Amino acid sequence: MFSFREVEIADAEQIMRWRQSHSVNKYMETSLANNIDEQKAWLASCFQRPNYYHWIVQHGHKDIGLVNFTNWDPENKTTEWGFYIGEATTRGLGGFVPPFLYNFVFNKLDVETINSKVFYNNLNVIRLHLAQGHYFNPSMDSVTNKNGEDILVICLSLAKWTFEGSSFARLKADMPTTRWMSSPFKE
Repeated sequence: MFSFREVEIADAEQIMRWRQSHSVNKYMETSLANNIDEQKAWLASCFQRPNYYHWIVQHGHKDIGLVNFTNWDPENKTTEWGFYIGEATTRGLGGFVPPFLYNFVFNKLDVETINSKVFYNNLNVIRLHLAQGHYFNPSMDSVTNKNGEDILVICLSLAKWTFEGSSFARLKADMPTTRWMSSPFKE
C-alpha cells in the first residue's frame, strides 16, 4: 500500500542522504552539497513556489522516496515531474509510484501533458515510462553537464487522454497540499 505525505523540513537529512546515494545521484541533473542548512533552506523555499510541489513516498507507512512535479504551467496545461526511491530495499516498487502522481496532476491541476526528463542511459526508467504510455518528445531533449561530462537528457511525454484510457488510471491516493503556500486549492 502506497501513501504520500507532505515533505517537512525535518525530512532534510533523509532527503539529502537519498540524493547523495550513488544509485539515485547518478541519474540526477544536479549533485547535492553535504550541507544540512542549505537543504533545509531549499525545502522551506519550495513551499513558496507556485509551480512546484513534492511528497515523501511511503510504503507500509515507511518513508521510501520522493515524488514531485515542477514547472507547472496552468496556461499551457503542462508540467514536469520526477521521483526516486531512496531506500535500497524498496527500489523494485518504483514503477508503481508514477500513476498516483499522474492522477493528481491530470485531475487536480488540470494538466494535459506531463513531461519527464531522463538521462539517456537510465534504461529502466525509460522502459517504465514507455510501458505507462509515454512517448518520446525529442524537441525537448537537452544536454546537461554534470561533473564535467555532457549527458543527453531525453524527454518523454504522457498525454492525459492516453493515461485515462490505461489500467494505471485506477491508482489513486491522497496527495495533500496544505503546506503549499501557492496551492490553487487554498480558499
